[in-house]
Amino acid sequence: MNGFIALDVGGTSIKAGVISEAGHLISSKISHYPSQSNEDLGTILDHFTSIIIDEFKKIPFPITIKGIGMAFPGPFDYEKGISLMQNINKYDALYGIDLRQTLMLKLSHHEAFISQTTPHYTIRFENDASLYALGETVLDESLMSGKVLCLCIGTGLGSAFLEDGKLITSREDVPPNGWVYDTPFLGSIIDDHISARGILSLHEKLHGIQMPDVKSIADSALQGNLYALTTFEYFGKRFGEAINDFLETFNPHTLVIGGQIAKSYTLFESGLKASLATSPPSFHIKLSTDSSLSTLLGVKQLFLDTL
Repeated sequence: MNGFIALDVGGTSIKAGVISEAGHLISSKISHYPSQSNEDLGTILDHFTSIIIDEFKKIPFPITIKGIGMAFPGPFDYEKGISLMQNINKYDALYGIDLRQTLMLKLSHHEAFISQTTPHYTIRFENDASLYALGETVLDESLMSGKVLCLCIGTGLGSAFLEDGKLITSREDVPPNGWVYDTPFLGSIIDDHISARGILSLHEKLHGIQMPDVKSIADSALQGNLYALTTFEYFGKRFGEAINDFLETFNPHTLVIGGQIAKSYTLFESGLKASLATSPPSFHIKLSTDSSLSTLLGVKQLFLDTL
């Protein structure tokens, strides 16, 4: 069997698994590792290498690795495999390093791994939100046709624009790179408002109450707390206002929402839909059932030219 090793490299944790050519998770489950994102260069590179080898060893039967796909947040030169993250409290040590060549060299010292890779195997990189979107098309074939906007709400707002299953990153009807996070909004940028910190800030502004995390507000809302319910209602309306221009310009048939904040969708659904009341009847919203799985499955799409 042929497959791909997939890593979703986050600032606090790294998720990993092995994906088949058919787009299924071969691993028994998604593995979780600490990120070690604030360590020195050598430690981080050794950590990436050990994760890849660890995932390879977990497969209970022989498998030929055709490639390794790594999802990284930006800024990052994905084509060249060079991290441009700097002074954002994660992976500073990787700045300017050719990760593709460096990791392939380190992996070449593991004989068992090299013996079960194809002769021209490589490592490819892509934005985490982009891979999440591509993975959604693997899970739902209806997203392979027409225009789809995928948004992943967590510590920030990840985005990807798809048309017929392909990423659109450079066109008049989408923002540069397909990223909406840095679009001006309410005196700052969208990322400051449509994110976990955006909800926390909104709750404090509305009610003068500081909460430790979004889950605490969501739990209160589910228990009927009026303050918490109001916060999510306002957030939903603000969310709609933030993305309305993109919906009008790109005109997708589906908006896919994923990420940690999507788990509280029922709490901000009415506010969001009220803001999108002018959307055409054919437009609909789809919730991602497992954003982590989608991101890993998206790796397969990076290697379509080798299938």
